[in-house]
Amino acid sequence: MPFLGPLFILAGLFVVYRAAADLKDNLSPWPVPAESGRGSLINGGIYSSMRHPMYSGLLLGMTGLSLATDSITRLVLTCGLYFVLDAKSDYEETKLIERYGNEYKDYQVEVKGKLIPSGIKELFNR
Repeated sequence: MPFLGPLFILAGLFVVYRAAADLKDNLSPWPVPAESGRGSLINGGIYSSMRHPMYSGLLLGMTGLSLATDSITRLVLTCGLYFVLDAKSDYEETKLIERYGNEYKDYQVEVKGKLIPSGIKELFNR
């Protein structure tokens, strides 16, 4: 399946693009919510399927690169990146709860998938 790597790379790029487009002015390189008055909680678009789609897109793209180059080393590093991004997203969610309180907690209940969309997780949990 030589097409799987490039397909994952393109899908990852699309997810990252979609997440950035949905964030609009809220896009920031920092793992804390935008300053009061500038930022707002984004829970629509791709954010209605998973809470951290930029990280998901990055992981999907890196998995694709690993497959496209037949690199076990890259695949292992991508697994390590998953754990780093999972921990970073936990920190971000703590800050989002501090900023948005119950509104973010309700969002967490509604959108169960942090890095993997809930629908995909349910397929594998059957």
